[in-house]
Formats: sequence, structure tokens, C-alpha cells
Amino acid sequence: MLSKIISVSLLVSCVTAASKFIGDVKRAEIFELTDNEVAVFRITIPEDEFLQLKEDGAKGISFAGFGSFNFNNTEGGGFGGFGGFNNTEGGFPGFGGFGGFNNTEGGGFSGFGGFGGFNNTEGEGGFGGFGGFGGFNNTEGEGGFGGFGGFGGFNNTDFSFGAFNVFGDNDSFKTKNASMIVEIAGKKSSFKKVTLGLGGSSSRSFSKQGYNIKVRGKNDLFGRTQFRLRPDAREATFLRSKLICDMHNRLGLPSISANYATLYINEEYMGFYILMDAIKVSWIEKVYDDPDTTTLYQCDSVNNNLTLKVSGTGCENLNEEVTDNSEWLEFLARLDEAQSAEDIEDIFDIDQFLIEIAFEYLTGSWDHFLNFGHNFYLYKPKNDKWKFLLYDFDGDLGQDVAMGGGMGFGQMGGNTSTDYPSYSFEDWTKPRHLIDILILNDSTRFDNILRNFVTEVFNPATLFPHIDELKEFIRPYVILDKTPDENGKYPGRLNGDKDYSLAEWEANCEFTSVPSSQGNNKGYGLKYWILAKYRYVCKAYEMDCDEKYLDENYEYTIDKEVEAPETINQWGNWGNWGNWGNQEQQTVPTNIPELPHQSVNIIEEPSNIPQESQSIETDIDEPTEITIDVPAATDIDEPTEPVINPPIDVPQPTETVINQPTDIPQQPQPTETDIDEPTEITID
Repeated sequence: MLSKIISVSLLVSCVTAASKFIGDVKRAEIFELTDNEVAVFRITIPEDEFLQLKEDGAKGISFAGFGSFNFNNTEGGGFGGFGGFNNTEGGFPGFGGFGGFNNTEGGGFSGFGGFGGFNNTEGEGGFGGFGGFGGFNNTEGEGGFGGFGGFGGFNNTDFSFGAFNVFGDNDSFKTKNASMIVEIAGKKSSFKKVTLGLGGSSSRSFSKQGYNIKVRGKNDLFGRTQFRLRPDAREATFLRSKLICDMHNRLGLPSISANYATLYINEEYMGFYILMDAIKVSWIEKVYDDPDTTTLYQCDSVNNNLTLKVSGTGCENLNEEVTDNSEWLEFLARLDEAQSAEDIEDIFDIDQFLIEIAFEYLTGSWDHFLNFGHNFYLYKPKNDKWKFLLYDFDGDLGQDVAMGGGMGFGQMGGNTSTDYPSYSFEDWTKPRHLIDILILNDSTRFDNILRNFVTEVFNPATLFPHIDELKEFIRPYVILDKTPDENGKYPGRLNGDKDYSLAEWEANCEFTSVPSSQGNNKGYGLKYWILAKYRYVCKAYEMDCDEKYLDENYEYTIDKEVEAPETINQWGNWGNWGNWGNQEQQTVPTNIPELPHQSVNIIEEPSNIPQESQSIETDIDEPTEITIDVPAATDIDEPTEPVINPPIDVPQPTETVINQPTDIPQQPQPTETDIDEPTEITID
């Protein structure tokens, strides 16, 4: 009885963080119920299939036509021969096999034979033969590539070739032999017919895997039948996807939702996850009352720019029974022909599209329309206009942001700075016909939408308190997720143990940038990205903004023990193939002006939160803080708009370091004795 009373007391006293932030916007019941409760998913599958799941989860990702690739590879190995690579209309012939490739200890490629012609739409140009590769080492830069033969006519800024699937089919494991019990606040719902599969694309390269869940039959879990449980292992905070969904929900935009869950498979604790909506035909039925829709297209392949030439075949209708895509093709043709918003106002929800583009720009999104050209849907409701819907947000708000700005895909503005929060809109977008006619030719409509987005939600006064509440809400679950078992194994890590430490989680939720878990990159401190981008757009768009956050004396805390180094590790420019894998460190430019005299509290003696998630110490000493002055700066004017260059050493508000709880919480193991007579709903 005591445990039940405690549970109820916690529920009553819990701060309604998400619901207070989102307001009265209606969401699926599952997400309203889990605003202040972490759902527990218990899935059972045959033991032999569980072993297969673990084996497949340890394979990493496979690029389309390539062998497998694994960011956690420490022992080398070799690529198999390449099959033909086809970028819609052209392609490479088969490659010979590679020699050993080792992510951390060296190794080398064998020599390549000459390439056949590479065709980027019209068959023009081609690669010459490659010379042999020397030793290749991702972490120490030893060895080097041999000389390349001359390239034919290949333009790394003209990505007019078709859409292509970079990662191939990575959903290797899937079973329909699953059953599931979900517990929320002591109430259990049981399902006998469940499909479970490994999920994600590039995320499959990380240690902790994601899962796709589908409830079959006529039943649902509080309004949803399909879910994604995502570890968001790319980023350190567990907050980016949740924040993006909450911002969309707060504004009443058509969007997925997110909360949190813990997962057990065959009673093995797999860790802490983001519980995500999944845009599927079933989602459209629930949200738009449009069962078996024939007009939902997923643009998952890279380079989808919503032109007929590329997206006519690059986006997929999610209703497998649809064979006639003429309505989709006609829509794309209208977009191609349009020269102004007026030409497509009757068929396309332009305001909703521009809101999403403002979101992409403000959050530094590189994994959606403006940069990589994927991770979005187009949907046409009955008797309505086409809608633009986004998903997959773990790379937003400054995470791995050099993937967009630093990969040499040809931004319109040609900005080569690594100070990404100070990029103008033109700096950030790749060439897109829709962007030309809806924004660049006349930005008035977009500018007003962006200003409103900043005023309503994308500002520190609104987002910082929400981040604080969410961070404290998930803290015990994050600690448990980063606590190894008696054998030193971390929960749910099927593909090695590489992960962010608890100290990196703590710091990156605030203002400290940390090294990325993927390649040579970094994740900006969550609050820093918001602050720096806010300051830039407030000046560039001549907004009346909160002086508290524009104040040059605004203080912040940096944890120097986990901070990303002052050298910026960029993804190599794809036009310079010799620098694609063995990326050189680039020193921060010295000619970038800094903000005037900001007091910076730097943690020189960090708390003894572990650096690597090898052990968790829960008694944390107060850090020693040293105050330094950052020199004053001047502004740089661009031809068309004023620019603020936020500092590379990020301005951060002074925060009291929150001591970790002295006891590591135990993940709830709900039984009949934990809660008196829990209500059970059994659904066949």
C-alpha cells in the first residue's frame, strides 16, 4: 500500500512540464498520458529471435551498394566488392574489393582499378583511375591516399542528379511474433499481436539501437498503433527530438509528438528512449480522419528537392496499393512551373511550409529539406492543400551542424565560416527552386513568419525553463541508462559501448559544446545554440527582443573537462575526396569577432561525474569557477543584411551546478505487489 501512496503523491506533486509548455493543443492520448510519466514497454519475442536481433543490431549500417560500415569498428576488416551505384540515372560500375579498413588503428585500402564513367544525369564526365591508397587512419591521420586520376565533369555544387538512398535497407530484423505490455502510471495494457523491428538509418551505426513497434489488428495504444522508440544516440541530451516536437505542438502545427519510455525485451532492460509518433497511413487516419489515404508520400532518400525530375520517383507513396501517382506528379510539375507564390497558392499550404523552413533555419537543421533534402512527407488531405511534414530531429539545434554547412554541397551564400549560428538564411540553404520563388525573390512573407516563430517559441525565455524542467524529469532515467550491470555492460548497447558520459549529458543540456559521437564533429550546447541564433536573428531581422538575453554581460557556465576542443573538426568537403574520410582539424578562424566583454564562468575543476560511461559516481563536488573576460567585438556587415557573429567560445548563463542524486534510481519493475491491484486491460 505504501508504494501506491508514494506513486500517487509523486504524480500529484509532479510539475506538468510538457503540458504546461504545449498548452491546450490536442494530441494523441498516449502522449498526454506520458507528459509526466515515463511509459514502460515490455516486449516478449522468441529467444532465438532475440539473439538474431542482437546480432543484427551489432552490424552497424550499410551504405547503398556498399558493405557494412560501423562507427564503433575498432578491429578493422574489409569491405566487400561494390555493386553498381546508381544515383537515379547514372552510376558507377562495380568496384574491386577493398583491403582492410580500420576506424581507429590504421590499416589501408588496396589499390582501385580505374572507374568507368560516372554519370550525373546526362552521362557527361567520368572519373579517371584511382591510384593505390596508403594507410588510412580516422583518428591519428597517419598514412595517406595515393594520387587520384583526373575527374571528369563533376560539379560538387550542382546536385541536380536524382535522389538516392545513402544507407540502403537497414531494417534487417523484424518479427511479427511479439507480444507487449505497456504500463503507464500503474495501468497496464496488453497486446498479443505486435510487430517489432530494428529502426533508424544512420543511427544504426551507434551503440544503442532504435526500434519500430506496430500494434496489429483493430486495437491501439491510447490512440496510436505505430511507434518509434529512439535512443537518439547521435546527441548527448535526450532533449532535442522532444523539444522540436513540443515546439511544433505548442504552435498547433501538424506534427508528430514525443515523450519518454523505458524498454524491456524478454525482461532484459534495454534502456531509456524517446517515445516517438510515426507518420504512417494509420497516423493520417487518426489525425486527418482519412483512412487508407492515397496521397501520403515519404521523401526519405537524399537530395529530394520537390522537383518532378527528382522527387517524382524519389518519394514513395506509403499506401502500397496505390499504383497511380499522377496526382503527385501533377503537383510536382506545378511546383516546377511556378514563378511566384500566387502560382501554387491554390494547391500548396505555403504558410505551413514556410513555418517549417523557418524552423529548419533557426535550429540549424541539415537533415531535412534545405540541406540534405530528405526526412519529410508531403500529404494532401481530402479537399485541402498539400502539407509539408517533418520527422527525425536528433540532428537539430546545433548537433553535428557541420554536416550541413561543412560538406561542400554548395550553399547559396558561399559562407565558409565554422561559426554556424551566424549563418544567414541564404548561407544555410542549398539551391532549391521552391526557396527561390517563395523566399529569395521576395522574403517579406517568410521574414514575418520567422519573426513570429521567434517571438512565440524560439527564444530563451520560453525554451530555457522548459529545458530545465525536462532535464530534471529525465535525470534519474538517464543515470540508470548510463549505469553498467555487474558485467560492465550498458543497457541496450548492441553495437559496442561508445556513448556520451553523464558529464557530457549534464553539460550539453546547458551551454557547453561536446565532441560528437559521430565522426569529427561537435554538438553545440543546447542553450547556447538557442541563445546564439536568437541574438543573430534579432539583429538581422531588426526585432524587438528580450534585452536580458542580448545583454553583453549575460553569464554562463562551461565545463572545460568535456568541452569540445577549440579546433573544429569538419566533415570533409565532398568535392575534395582525398579529405573525405581522413578529416583534418581546422583551427577556429582568428578573424571572427567576439561579443563584447562577456563574463564566462569556466569549470576548471569539474565534478567527478565520469568522463566515459564506464562508471557512475553520484556524489558530486561543487566545481571551482574562474571568471574571465572575453574581449570586445565589432560587427561585420554583409551586403544585404546585418550579421552578428556570436563567439566561438560560447556565451553561457551562470547556472548552479545541480548535484546528482546520491542514490542511483532503480528502474521500476512493476509487479502485482508494487501497486495494489493495478488495472489491466487485455486486448486480443
